[in-house]
Amino acid sequence: MYDFDNIDPVVSEFVDEYVDSFITWDLVLFFYENPFTMGTPSSIAMSIGRLDSDVLPYLEKLVEKKVLSREEHVQDSAEAVYSYIPDKDFERRVEQFQKALKDRASRLMIVSKVLQKEAKK
Repeated sequence: MYDFDNIDPVVSEFVDEYVDSFITWDLVLFFYENPFTMGTPSSIAMSIGRLDSDVLPYLEKLVEKKVLSREEHVQDSAEAVYSYIPDKDFERRVEQFQKALKDRASRLMIVSKVLQKEAKK
């Protein structure tokens, strides 16, 4: 078991609030690294190597948290189009999250924390 007290508190809080699964992890980093991307669930899923049916509920959660926006009927698409609309605080927190992932011990603590969250579902 990992001692979560040794993880950066900003990162720990970020994981608690936003990263409830590895799909969310992938989505957050995908949009952070590609901030001008606008995509349908299927195109986003393909970009992160996931099934669109698996990605959709997590896209919606990020819309609820005001990280993404959803627009219907864009460019004659049958699917909604999602885009990244973070505030500066969220951007700063993702940057800290990304830095923590580069440290092996921090990454293992984060993985453990996400696995525990997924196991509770």
